[in-house]
Amino acid sequence: MSDLNFSLLPWQQTVFADKTRFKVVAAGRRCGKSRLAATTLIIEALRCPAGSAVLYVAPTNGQARQIIWDVLLEIGRDVIQASHINNMDITMINGAKIYVRGADRPDTLRGVSLTYAVLDEVADIKPEAWEQVIRASLSDKKGRAMFIGTPMGRNHFYDLYQYGLKGDDDTFKSFHFTSFDNPLLDPKEIEAAKKSMSSFSFRQEFMA
Repeated sequence: MSDLNFSLLPWQQTVFADKTRFKVVAAGRRCGKSRLAATTLIIEALRCPAGSAVLYVAPTNGQARQIIWDVLLEIGRDVIQASHINNMDITMINGAKIYVRGADRPDTLRGVSLTYAVLDEVADIKPEAWEQVIRASLSDKKGRAMFIGTPMGRNHFYDLYQYGLKGDDDTFKSFHFTSFDNPLLDPKEIEAAKKSMSSFSFRQEFMA
């Protein structure tokens, strides 16, 4: 663990350093959401107590593999003991597991004791995956979670984001970042995209 050297963008550092149990992150495209997710999962897995695991969930198995699998292997190559792409499980050098799953079949997520979970592209994930399955899996270890994604109208992700903004529940906190918050993206490229998109689409996809 002491040899790991993760490089995070300023906005990623802000979210990572925050100690709130449940973090809701609305961010624009190419902002760096997946890299933050992968880095957090690797560190949380290395902190995992015996008999527990961490979980990454995307809307479908195919999306989960496409979005996070290669990023996890790249960032965690020095601390990964084994990886199995067929069942999308990663075993860390301390024996802890990272499970990569799709939420299209929520019941397959049951029965796992979790210390951390990342739900990615939350607007496309069925609400019951969290409410009926993942939340309970975090209970025995008092695990934590991060909800990340780009908004898609006013749906359950919007409601969750608004809930975190209210401040009535100190276990939830919401964050908002735009594609401009990634200094590795050329601002001129974002402005060029703006010219060819409707105002609604640009505000949703890039300005979150």
